[in-house]
Amino acid sequence: MTHAQIQEVGNSLISDEHTELLMQVAAHVGRKLAYQYPTENAEDIASEVTTQAIAEWKHNAAQLAKAANYGRSEYEVLFFLLSRRANEYCGKRHYAYMLENPQAAVYTPREVRALLKEFYFNPDAWETPSKDTEHGVAVDAKSLWVNLADLKSALERVSDRVHETILAAFGPEDLNLPEPDKRRVSDAVGAVTRELNRHLNPQLTSHEGPGRRKAMPTETAVYITHKQGV
Repeated sequence: MTHAQIQEVGNSLISDEHTELLMQVAAHVGRKLAYQYPTENAEDIASEVTTQAIAEWKHNAAQLAKAANYGRSEYEVLFFLLSRRANEYCGKRHYAYMLENPQAAVYTPREVRALLKEFYFNPDAWETPSKDTEHGVAVDAKSLWVNLADLKSALERVSDRVHETILAAFGPEDLNLPEPDKRRVSDAVGAVTRELNRHLNPQLTSHEGPGRRKAMPTETAVYITHKQGV
């Protein structure tokens, strides 16, 4: 929404300062949630949370007035409020999308993180019979399944830096790799998620582009080959 549209819909109850703040925060929330939910559009998310924020502005304004009491800025408080609405909105739409498109497999970074942590580097996962290649993990009280071969393919197509970060964060401890910071891990998981979704749904977009992996690092290949008993 534009500044004028917000003012019109909000019946001038929202000050110019808060209108600008709302536009900035909504755009930020839209980008963040679109990153987490590949099937959603950042502008659509921003528009939805803006509409909801305007409808609940008296409540939101009261919370912003207490920002100092929380030890937070108005930006941080509004970001929290809009993020909560955006997560609910995107979660419902993601669930509906999966029901309407049963053949589509679209994973979120949170789901891929759980799969990497619980299964990909778990030796037992690779020792199951070849006909049983899918493994599940509970995420948000829901069962999530993935074919390890698809996840492996996604990891082979990301950059060396991303792959090394994943290996350091979730790989076997005997590699003795330094633990990467949380932001770097989050970015790496996001990259793997995008590549997994592109691998399963070519219509989404192309691969990661220049610098993508053409082969696994030696230590990973040796580790997985050993665990598979090859």
